[in-house]
Amino acid sequence: MSGGNMVDDRGIFRSGKSLFAGLAFSFIVFIALLAFCCISVDVSLRFALCIILVMLSFIINVLFPKYGFYVSFVLNFMQLLIHTYEFLALEKDGASSLAIISLMMLIVNLIHRQYLANVLKRIYLRRKAESAERSKVINKQLEDDIFSRTKLIVSHDSEKQTPRGNASSDPVVDTLTTLPGRAMITARLNRLIEEDLANMQMSPIPDEKCTRMTIIYTSLDKESLDKLHIGHKSMDLFIQCMAHKLREAADPEDMVARITGTEFVVLAKRQISAEDFVKYKQRLSSSMLSAFSDATEQIGVSFDFGVSVYPDDGILAEELITKAEEAMTGRVTYGGSGVRKSAFANMPSSEIITMFESAIRSGEIHMVFQPCYTSDKTLTGFEAFMRWTSADGKVIKAPDFIRAATKCGYIRRIGNLSLEYALRTLDRINTTAPTLTMTINISPDQLKDTGFVTEFSNAISNSGAELGNVILDISEDSLFADLPEIKASIEKLSSMGVRMALDNFGKGYSSFNAIPLLPITTLKLDGDFTRQLLSDINVRVLSSSAISLMHDIDIKVCATGVGDPEQFYLLKEYGCDFFQGECLGSPVREENITDLL
Repeated sequence: MSGGNMVDDRGIFRSGKSLFAGLAFSFIVFIALLAFCCISVDVSLRFALCIILVMLSFIINVLFPKYGFYVSFVLNFMQLLIHTYEFLALEKDGASSLAIISLMMLIVNLIHRQYLANVLKRIYLRRKAESAERSKVINKQLEDDIFSRTKLIVSHDSEKQTPRGNASSDPVVDTLTTLPGRAMITARLNRLIEEDLANMQMSPIPDEKCTRMTIIYTSLDKESLDKLHIGHKSMDLFIQCMAHKLREAADPEDMVARITGTEFVVLAKRQISAEDFVKYKQRLSSSMLSAFSDATEQIGVSFDFGVSVYPDDGILAEELITKAEEAMTGRVTYGGSGVRKSAFANMPSSEIITMFESAIRSGEIHMVFQPCYTSDKTLTGFEAFMRWTSADGKVIKAPDFIRAATKCGYIRRIGNLSLEYALRTLDRINTTAPTLTMTINISPDQLKDTGFVTEFSNAISNSGAELGNVILDISEDSLFADLPEIKASIEKLSSMGVRMALDNFGKGYSSFNAIPLLPITTLKLDGDFTRQLLSDINVRVLSSSAISLMHDIDIKVCATGVGDPEQFYLLKEYGCDFFQGECLGSPVREENITDLL
């Protein structure tokens, strides 16, 4: 049951190395005793040695749950063949009895194996049922929280609206902005596509062409989001204002929907030329920029845009929206200051993948480990980060190569490599310091993969790392955006005993609402948020409140990006549990961890 509890796979042994060492020693002892039994002529001694051998094979079967059965089966079978040969060919005294004893032990081990498999299967099914029940409870609590506010439906096109009495049958409207949500705009676009295809089939004009439609995906770019340093209530107001400005700037016949966070979609029931798109985009961008300014001041933000066209980029609504989002995250950023291209802009996916593979082989992509300390400056563990430094010394920013990896479908490979390397490093660290932990960042794409839990279990087993010393780090924005798709994996990992941390709290849109409903053991204050601690009273108040609230529900708080002793002592005064940052220790390569210890 490798997908269950990985500690059971090693039995009483702490690591994979000690398990294989014990198994090898038992194997050698068995062979030595069997050889001595074969050359002995004393019948009583041979019987005694045979009894010892069958007992040893049973002990091997019990002590080594994962591999013991196969080793004991091979050894018993070898013993049975030797005694059978002694009886048939050499006619040794007592050989027939020894062969019967060996055969009986072989049968006992088989029965024990079958019994153990049945017990583990029942345990697995019970745990699966309990996990499913917990998932139902969490689903119900999340749904009650999400839909507790009154839903307001706002008309966004000239079509006749459904009567109020039937409003519940419509796709859900975004409760914060009263714009259509993802479900509504997806249903709307699918309906338009179905109508268009039906009109084509019934058209008297041969080879009637599709009606062109344009999907524009836009969002506040990541760097702008990082610079805002505001809590969830203030972010709600900005999002509402952005939604209002975007709706005003969009053409009246276009439909505007909010997808999640600061991400919006504009659906135009027409094809927009390249020149018209540039003008339209600038109009939308300028209008949304006004949400971040008043009569005297302007917050410096910019927006990402991406576009897809029906039917060129797809004939399904979800596919078209996804294509527009991919175009937004992988190509060009537009804002008040002009145009900025990423390091991987306009690069085909195959070329990006080749670059990644080359960088991994050459060591340009490597791991560093950020030390984490308690309030009394005691080292408690490390957080693993992936870095990319090209051969010419140029540092490729993590958000850029992670965005590129996501775009070309390479993020799972990167994530799995990071996981395996961090676990092997943790195993080596724990040989010197058995209690130190390793925090490992996990992407939503990994958690969406139904096979990730099994891959994680295998990685733990192969590395020899202690499961209790592993903490999986999940980004807050990714968690809430993709919760329905990743919740099953989170529940399975939690049932295995894996600890999880919620990262990037205070970075952009943050909410306390769902935290108590999730198996989170640690909340991590974002580094950009922490750096504003001394200069912004709002950040200080929110930090103090967050720490106090988390302690009330038995969740630890870790402050990241602590770069100043004053920040450290202020957070310590608030009751913060753990600290990461330059004033305590910089990230180090694996070869330098020993010096730090």
